[in-house]
Amino acid sequence: MKRTKLDCTNEALTSGSLWKMVRRAQVVTFIGAGGKTTCLNRLTREITQAGEPVIATTTTKVYPLTFPSLCKNAGEFPFLEIITPCFWYADSEKESGKWLGLPTEIVDQAIHKDSKLKVKGHFWLIEGDGARECQLKCWAAHEPQIPRLTESAVLVIDGRLWGKTLQENEIYRSELCPDLIGHIWSPKLAWEYILRSPVFKPEYREMSWVVLFNEWSGPKNGSRQDPFDGEVYALLKVGEEYLRQEQLPESLLAKHLRLASGDAKEGSLQWFDLW
Repeated sequence: MKRTKLDCTNEALTSGSLWKMVRRAQVVTFIGAGGKTTCLNRLTREITQAGEPVIATTTTKVYPLTFPSLCKNAGEFPFLEIITPCFWYADSEKESGKWLGLPTEIVDQAIHKDSKLKVKGHFWLIEGDGARECQLKCWAAHEPQIPRLTESAVLVIDGRLWGKTLQENEIYRSELCPDLIGHIWSPKLAWEYILRSPVFKPEYREMSWVVLFNEWSGPKNGSRQDPFDGEVYALLKVGEEYLRQEQLPESLLAKHLRLASGDAKEGSLQWFDLW
């Protein structure tokens, strides 16, 4: 089994932009709760500022976003007819006004076709999970909706949860994880959550994973806390123990696993690679 590289020194930490955090992957999917849309918007801006073309979309549904270019099309993506950055969606939901996303198969087909075009391919950013503005997400059998051609998948967790007693209304699909309700969000509980998340599902093991604790809260005096002090160092130690005890088979271990923390809206992040 792969072993964690527990060395929480300054040399082991990396800081930078969201784009750097996802290894400048061509196809990125965000799941979880606590900032997926913020991440998608920020990463779109960073890639666009670097002069690269971006297509953003969803495989679930989102509230309307502000994008320079929109494509409402439930079929094939019209590559030659759009200006980037572009957000692609299938239709609008009448009651909520949300944009309805595309099936993962359609998105994969578009990404594959894009890679075969003679012109330079686009960067694809996908919101692959719904959380109804909750801070934590548990998954039904049909969730999340991650395209198979995703290179980097990001599990977003609200970083403001540390030390809080989890309430039912803070967890989307809380009925699927009742053991979380009423317990303090700690490194131990976080690892129990991560280990049963899509990060450790065999169908996603070929993807590089990032677990992002977004909007990390500082101490009560208002000064900013080093994201890798305190709870995250404890998280790494607990994680190493869990991975050793569980003896997870190779089939459940993702290609890469990175723990990250910071403020996605500002694009200010730090991370640590477990493997």
